[in-house]
Amino acid sequence: MLAEVPLDSLAELKGLAPYYYDWLKHSPEDPWWDWAELRNKYANVHAAVLNLSGWYDDNYGPEGATTNFNGLLAARKTDQANTHLLLGPWVHGGTEENKAGDRNFAPAAAIDYDETVLRWLDHYVRGMDNGVDREAPVRYYVMGADEWRESKTWPPSAKGTSYYLATPSDNKSGVETGSLSGAAPVSRKISITFVSDPEYPVTNKYSSSGAHDYRELAGRADTLTFDSAPLSADLEVTGPIDAEIYLACDCRDADLWVRLLDVSRDGTALNLMSPGLDVVRASYREPGHGRQLLQPNRIYLIALKNLITGNVFKKDHRIRIQISGSFFPNFSRNPQTGESERNSATMRKSRMTIFADHDHPSRVILPIAN
Repeated sequence: MLAEVPLDSLAELKGLAPYYYDWLKHSPEDPWWDWAELRNKYANVHAAVLNLSGWYDDNYGPEGATTNFNGLLAARKTDQANTHLLLGPWVHGGTEENKAGDRNFAPAAAIDYDETVLRWLDHYVRGMDNGVDREAPVRYYVMGADEWRESKTWPPSAKGTSYYLATPSDNKSGVETGSLSGAAPVSRKISITFVSDPEYPVTNKYSSSGAHDYRELAGRADTLTFDSAPLSADLEVTGPIDAEIYLACDCRDADLWVRLLDVSRDGTALNLMSPGLDVVRASYREPGHGRQLLQPNRIYLIALKNLITGNVFKKDHRIRIQISGSFFPNFSRNPQTGESERNSATMRKSRMTIFADHDHPSRVILPIAN
């Protein structure tokens, strides 16, 4: 069923979830979706709010929790005591575990969900003086360091540091891998091309949420990989991450995945967030402007602003960026024809070109903790 297109042909759901077909009738920019939108309604929320999520929460997610936290503070202006943010190293509903997928954390990573929520309610609903209102408004867990941190604001203090994509060169394993550089490119007309085929997409072999080893993706012809040099010291990256990628495609639409991974000395390459925060559909590259199809072979700056994590890359580890045009089934397949997968089964291969030169300096901007 996951592979079936068009999406409106899923007969299995007709009697089970008729609302699914109603959803498909409405494009993402349709005002019909306002019933599910919170960002323009924060001033109407007067209750105390505990925004709780995890780095690997693939439902509500840390992007939602942090957006709502800051949106409520802006609407309330002065009342921060009843607006808190709690981010742990969890999958959705996994707060009482000290692991996420294949990654283990210190015992202190786990919390008692019921106790946490009831303590919040005891204060703000029952009026108990249990100290909740005097605690730091932001608590977040930093993976790698395996420590809880506190802050008065989100994001915590950090320095935005650019890592530029550089052209591939053979690494010691024999797999062609590009590099990440702290220096902006000076050469002109540098680009890297790969073929994205929605009929045979890059596939996530893991069905569960959490951290997993994606080292084998570095060997795919439809995936570009960029590694930093081994780090000379521990490096903490906590907060929102921006990616600015210069892209051209011989197609009318494309998906751009920009995945951040932590590569250990033995080659294990762990994702640092659930898939979905690290993708943008090019036709929706300008939020609020509706769908805008690509002009084939024109260069566009595609910005991704929803990546978010809290992680210490340990000494001798590498920072890895992987770029692809798909990551199935975590995002529906883009036909790359300009038509929608909602009502079209026609797909086509496309050549996607990433630029990494002086005039088109593709980069990721990491929040390096101060």
